[in-house]
Amino acid sequence: MAIQTTEAVVLNRRDLRETSMLATFYSKDFGKIKGILKGIRGDRSKYGSSAELFGLNKIVFYEKTKSDFQNITQCDLTEGFFGIRKSLGAIAYATYLVELVDELTEPAEKNEEIYGLLLNSLGLLAKGSEPTKITRVFEIRLLTLLGFGPTAEGSNVGGIKVSLGTAQTFNRLKNAAWDSLLKFRISKSIEQELGSLVDKLLTSHLERPLRSKKFIREIQKLKT
Repeated sequence: MAIQTTEAVVLNRRDLRETSMLATFYSKDFGKIKGILKGIRGDRSKYGSSAELFGLNKIVFYEKTKSDFQNITQCDLTEGFFGIRKSLGAIAYATYLVELVDELTEPAEKNEEIYGLLLNSLGLLAKGSEPTKITRVFEIRLLTLLGFGPTAEGSNVGGIKVSLGTAQTFNRLKNAAWDSLLKFRISKSIEQELGSLVDKLLTSHLERPLRSKKFIREIQKLKT
């Protein structure tokens, strides 16, 4: 067993017995990692964090090639993205981002671009940037990085007919720099069509509906 160290974002976590925890991380150097943190809910001095959802941590683990779960011996928080917790909407969208990564990636498949996309998106949500646009960019770019992302041709995206404006917006969100995207305005009609398009693209690659999507819909109802 090799001892490994990497930076990793918490995708999900659940309690295990009285003091331990099962957690899934997306790491910079190893892709998705599932691990057991023994005693994290007991002896707090053993770990530098409680492995909170969305948090970026430096983790140390014993890499076991024949096991689904690694033994994580150290988990030190380096960035909590605490700004996300100031808004129920930001929490809903951040939960969706980490659930998407968890559902669409396989363990031990390194992809630094996906790691960077997730980190950048969580950082923007923590700063209060518009969550719908961030999420749409994230969805399109995640699909592309996984090899699922279609190209827009005329008024057609991946075999789905859309308006020319939606096809052009899809391409822009897929390729433009973040700085310009944050200033880029999307009309309500294009946003609605784009959202429907991306939902169809994602559904074809997901095995089950995401719980976080229901959470987002409930948040949106509160605004109407």
